[in-house]
Amino acid sequence: MVIKKGYKQTEIGAIPEGWEVKKLRNILSVKYGKSQANIINDSGIFPIIGTGGIVGYSSHFLFDKPSIILGRKGSIDKPQYIDTPFWTIDTAYYTVINENYDSKYLFYKLCCIDWYSCNEASGVPSLNLNTIENIEISIPDYETQKKIATVLSDIDEYILSLEHLIAKKKAIKQGAMQNLLTGKIRLKEFKGEWVEMKLGEIADICTGKKNNENKVQNGKYPFFVRSQQIERINSYAFDGEAIIVPGEGNIGEIFHYINGKFDWHQRVYKISDFDKNCSGKYLYYYVKVFFGKYAIMNTVKATVDSLRLPTFQNFEIKVPPTLAEQTAIATILSDMDAEIEALQAKLNKAKQVKQGAMQQLLTGKIRLVNTSSQLQRLSGNKKIPIAAHIVGGHIVNKLYGSKGWGRTKLQKSMHLVNYCCQLDFGYEYIRNIAGPDSQPLMNHIDSKFKQYGHVHIEIKKDGRKGKHYNYIPTPKITEIEQAYDGYPIEIQKDIDNLLNKIKKMDLARAEIVSTLYAVWNNRIIKGQPINDDLLLIDFYNWSEHKSDFSRDFVLRGLNYMREENIIPIGWGKYIDKK
Repeated sequence: MVIKKGYKQTEIGAIPEGWEVKKLRNILSVKYGKSQANIINDSGIFPIIGTGGIVGYSSHFLFDKPSIILGRKGSIDKPQYIDTPFWTIDTAYYTVINENYDSKYLFYKLCCIDWYSCNEASGVPSLNLNTIENIEISIPDYETQKKIATVLSDIDEYILSLEHLIAKKKAIKQGAMQNLLTGKIRLKEFKGEWVEMKLGEIADICTGKKNNENKVQNGKYPFFVRSQQIERINSYAFDGEAIIVPGEGNIGEIFHYINGKFDWHQRVYKISDFDKNCSGKYLYYYVKVFFGKYAIMNTVKATVDSLRLPTFQNFEIKVPPTLAEQTAIATILSDMDAEIEALQAKLNKAKQVKQGAMQQLLTGKIRLVNTSSQLQRLSGNKKIPIAAHIVGGHIVNKLYGSKGWGRTKLQKSMHLVNYCCQLDFGYEYIRNIAGPDSQPLMNHIDSKFKQYGHVHIEIKKDGRKGKHYNYIPTPKITEIEQAYDGYPIEIQKDIDNLLNKIKKMDLARAEIVSTLYAVWNNRIIKGQPINDDLLLIDFYNWSEHKSDFSRDFVLRGLNYMREENIIPIGWGKYIDKK
């Protein structure tokens, strides 16, 4: 076996030179928790920790130093970290960490152990104290432990911040649905009495004709079944807008909206062919919020509980009097969904990054030389300083020759990359005629292009607008690309994915998208309501120049943003007037 330079072979595999292999008994002491009888106190301030988390509070604490809680019986695979005084119950162990060992590093290390492989019971999973103490782990010097723990802790903080933000956005959406779908809060521009209709009066409702054996792995079309998971099939039975609700299993819990080709199970109901005066997306949200309780009350009890067709047909829906109002409400809720989905995607990516970072850092496969740069590379939190002229040069190389290419399109691209990819270029934006503007940033980029010769700036007189700046990559642009390749792969992917979309835009579309992104993001930052009309008002209030664009053209830009997931989440600073 060939051992990579800088590593050595040990009984647990190759580890970096300078690292050691030690048994846990030489690093920490494992202690039994105490009974929780008479410990829980309503006025207690110290958490009582069980294998599943906090089970109550006590007026007394058992231990007051950072510790790792391990399951003794039951949930043995979920180590917990606590750095405040605590009490722990008798189904758990707590640990006393020896000097010169970082408690948070050890916590992450113990999270990587397959604890069920250490199970010593045939019934309730159990961990023996002696088994724990004899586990061997690789461990670096104290300073390296702290650096690794800092990187992983920062990723955890980022993940926690996303989880809190998602929970907040979901709560806001839940309140918005309850208010908007009942008319408790009415959009100002709409009037008239709402009406109640039965779902069967405004839509066609029927079950499918296929069973699960018709599914095909990697099939071309969605196949809706009774579970939350959507399977695949190579044929479709319907092409259009529909709401999908299972008729048995998970009654009142699963709802899908689709507009396209699909098929559905014979125990699943398709709601489609909506009345021309009804918005399918509005009906989807209404059904999703209010149908569940009604469905449970009307469930047919049998070996397998189920719903019958009349249950769907007789479901009453409150409907705004105009299609325009229904569409406006559906758009607000769709935008909220898109924002939550974008945040959830970031959360999933951050968790993947953390998992990879733990595998790499805790085994020494990646060595921490410069903590701050490694943090930027591994944390997934993209609010990091990044060389603006390198990104700017990469944009020039990618977009040169595209429609409307010039200084304005470069500037709009920089703004969108800055905010969409959550990068910190070190400059702030203000409102200018063509959209978000940062002349100091553009001047900085120009000076770097001239200094290093990566980009030639060609200036021509334009009789109407004064001067036109054209940015032309030179052979030295390869230096920019080499530097760009040094940035984290995930950041490169996000930037390039966005630039591929911008490349297809002409100058007008780039300006519209950049400005819409800014006003939309501003509203999120301020916690203000969001719908198409409000975004258009903000767009046209941006500058007199915006009146050059028709309402339909701007709306197409807004729809394009939704289709391409160019959707803000409130990151960055509010962009104000000059």
